Amino acid sequence: MIANIPPKPDTVTWTDAQWKAIYANGQDTLVSAAAGSGKTAVLINRMIEKVIAEKNPINVDELLVVTFTNASAAEMRHRMAEALEKAILDNPTSKHLRRQLSLVNKAQISTLHSFCLAIVKQYAYLLDIDPGFRIANEAEMALLRDDVLAEVLEAAYDTDNEAIYRLVDSFTSDRDDQAIELLIHRLYDTSRVHAEPAKWLQHLPEAYTLATDVTIDDLALSHYVKLTVQHSLEEAFALIAEMRAITLQPAGPAPYAETAEIDFAMIQEGIRISQNGTWQDLFDYFSTVKWSTLKRVSKDALVDEALQELAKKKREAAKKIINQLKETYFVRTPERLLEEIRLMAPMMKTLVELTALFSEQFRLAKLARGIIDFSDLEHFALQILTVEHEGLLQPSAVAIDLQKRFKEVLVDEYQDINILQETILQLVKNGTEADGNLFMVGDVKQSIVRP
Repeated sequence: MIANIPPKPDTVTWTDAQWKAIYANGQDTLVSAAAGSGKTAVLINRMIEKVIAEKNPINVDELLVVTFTNASAAEMRHRMAEALEKAILDNPTSKHLRRQLSLVNKAQISTLHSFCLAIVKQYAYLLDIDPGFRIANEAEMALLRDDVLAEVLEAAYDTDNEAIYRLVDSFTSDRDDQAIELLIHRLYDTSRVHAEPAKWLQHLPEAYTLATDVTIDDLALSHYVKLTVQHSLEEAFALIAEMRAITLQPAGPAPYAETAEIDFAMIQEGIRISQNGTWQDLFDYFSTVKWSTLKRVSKDALVDEALQELAKKKREAAKKIINQLKETYFVRTPERLLEEIRLMAPMMKTLVELTALFSEQFRLAKLARGIIDFSDLEHFALQILTVEHEGLLQPSAVAIDLQKRFKEVLVDEYQDINILQETILQLVKNGTEADGNLFMVGDVKQSIVRP
């Protein structure tokens, strides 16, 4: 429910939707819009209005504003200071406004990493780390990662463990084992975006241990793949629509319009199946999909060659999307896919064991050197903000204090927030979705399915 929205003056240039977003109150709010639509401007003006409001204003240091770059944070801080200076000119006797101007530099307007760093520095005594830790640069951390992984693999090869050699033989060539190193690095990085990486890794092999009567549609992953297929088909459909629009132009290649109609019908069928059909239905569709021959344009026709070439490029782009979908997901039959997943189960177990070992050795190596990386910052902050109760993570006393401190939590570029970062934000915000104080702006279309 959106309440207490003031009337929009005729002099403002905000759209009705933007105006509502600036003043929406009483619940968590997500503003989703495309790039360049003014989402960040809405967020900035919302936080300014919260501070300079005549009724029930809040202090600038009671806002937690999360951005993705230091430059963006500096711009927001600058905009806030400018707004306060202007407000003071209009109301020079306001002690509240003058106090806010003095607090701007102390406001928690920063990247999420900077926010986590502030928490870790303040509560480092709660962690098993050197209080004088430093954040290592990327080159130093990359070298340390490679060294630790090389030691882990060398020790693994010395065990004469057949499972290790089976894994390596399946993913590497005779020349080197770079592929297995890359797999471990990627799996480690993926695990780190989860609140409990070790538990996530531990449960991963379960996804490869399938009952005999299971189908692809029974797998949790199939829903996300179907969604990806649907969106890709919709993108191909949009390209054909652009192609048809070109054919309708005065000097456009009109015969191509007939081909576009055939393409529309074919792609629409794929979209329908991706929404309502089974994996077998999708496999059958991609196994039989066939592009019709592009209609011929007479040499005598008054057609702009540039428009004709552009129409062809649009169709080729659509064909490329659909061909890539087929090559990525539908080369193997559903039965063959299930068989390969089952064959992968023991290798995944070994891969997870190696990754978990690397994770622990890498942690110890960083601890010995008194260095951390950005992922560590987030996990250390999470450790400070949580306590475990009956196997579940609950807000700690520190988190509860932060919930009391921050009257509103504002997040820019929300589509780029991962699971771990979302967990941290949920720990410092108040209430539920229905009555919370979290305000987010982002472009949902740019988001990815998070692991």
